[in-house]
Amino acid sequence: MNKKAILLVIILVIAFVGIISFNHKRPVTIETLNAFISSDSISIQSENSGKIKVLPVKQSEKVQKGQVIAEIETSVKISKSVTTSNNSTSAKKTQQEYENAAIMYKDGIISQEEYDKYVKKLNKAQEEASQPKTRQEIVTTSKVTKVYSPIDGIVVLNNLKEGDTIKKEAILAKVNSSHKEVNAYFSPSNKENIKEGSAVDITVIKYPEKTFRGKIVDIAEIDKKGIPVKVTFDQDTSSLDFQNGDSVIVKIKQ
Repeated sequence: MNKKAILLVIILVIAFVGIISFNHKRPVTIETLNAFISSDSISIQSENSGKIKVLPVKQSEKVQKGQVIAEIETSVKISKSVTTSNNSTSAKKTQQEYENAAIMYKDGIISQEEYDKYVKKLNKAQEEASQPKTRQEIVTTSKVTKVYSPIDGIVVLNNLKEGDTIKKEAILAKVNSSHKEVNAYFSPSNKENIKEGSAVDITVIKYPEKTFRGKIVDIAEIDKKGIPVKVTFDQDTSSLDFQNGDSVIVKIKQ
């Protein structure tokens, strides 16, 4: 073999070894399309039956913790004390009877004993008339209950509107937390390359032109879908229209 041939073989071997070495050291990108946006969702039940008086927020509107999302008006029956004077007609009648008896006693028509009975009857009637009567009445009134958002997030009003009636313990609304996470499933073959704290790139399908940064915060046991991985965003995403179930792509760079 001449020197040129030997030199060519050496060059090819070096090139081959270089390619193998380059491919071995090149970072491997692990990617999954089986991923979606997730956030806490809290259902809010109506404390009482009633009519929805006010809905200060609209469907899919952002709310803050402690913000009023509804006012419910409820009819309530209460017992009320009512004070009235005694029957004045009866007292007047007794007064007239006494006056007639006094005339008859003066004229000798009735005895002292009979006259004294009319006096006692008059005194009793006057005493009763001076004491007011109190009775209990059932009256119907209304009270308004304010419903507050328990967390920051997006409100879902369950297709309700002002004037609608709602039953006790019925779902008035749901509030999806503004704190978004990603649930992702990776192939079990990548188990050795998935670690908590690893940085990831997140592409939300509805925002294909933008890449979000995040990190792996939890890795669960392998199930039928693959390796369950929870990912959090590095930046605040509360201003973006992320909804539960939105599809995303997650990439882990090694």
